[in-house]
Amino acid sequence: MNEETKAGPHVAILGLGPSLDQYLEITKRLGGRHQFCDETWAINALGDVFACDLIFHMDDVRIQEIRAKAKPESNIAAMLKWIKHSQIPVITSRAHPDYPALAEFPLQDVLNHLGHDYFNSTAAYAIAFAIHMGAEQISIFGMDFTYPNVHDAEKGRACVEFWLGQAHARGVKINLPATTTLMDSCYPRTSRLYGYDTLDIGFDVQPDGVLKLEFTPRDTLPTAEQIEALYDHSAPVARQHLGTKEAS
Repeated sequence: MNEETKAGPHVAILGLGPSLDQYLEITKRLGGRHQFCDETWAINALGDVFACDLIFHMDDVRIQEIRAKAKPESNIAAMLKWIKHSQIPVITSRAHPDYPALAEFPLQDVLNHLGHDYFNSTAAYAIAFAIHMGAEQISIFGMDFTYPNVHDAEKGRACVEFWLGQAHARGVKINLPATTTLMDSCYPRTSRLYGYDTLDIGFDVQPDGVLKLEFTPRDTLPTAEQIEALYDHSAPVARQHLGTKEAS
């Protein structure tokens, strides 16, 4: 891939989690993906499922071939078949002559540009690449990692959120579906502000873009049981908020 190439102003990156369905809903309502974003980047097997401009598969195909040989009927084996003949560039860790579409991630350039060597998932590489390539807006779908009311988690959420923070700090606009747990987006805005359990907070964006907050003391405070349930991390909780009135 040409290092001089710049990303489109608005890049949508698709992961394999359940909030991916929001990308499908948005783009089909708009009549096509380019009505929503300039480019769509897909991770792993999604490159053969959704129309996209770039695919990320950071696993070395040499490793994946070992897995595929051990389990020839697996999804890994199926994925390697189409990657070998892909007409869409596939960003990976190391190119391979049998897979012409593979293009190596510009790790040295990205590290020198962004200054952090923290990548524990393909999703994190894709976000960092979007920053490096000059995206002005990044929309994330299907990068959920944790799930409401399920006391389990997939590796990688912290790294993805770190790189989203890096993007935001560089002036990149971040969009997340309301159904994802990433950055606690599936919870009400007031639930994402720790410590304000005795106040209702109103959010009002002024015409000049300045955010004004209105604080209203609550008439009813939570019970001791409700409070302790929130602090108990040994089991999943349905809500991360103690109040009765929630802002959307």
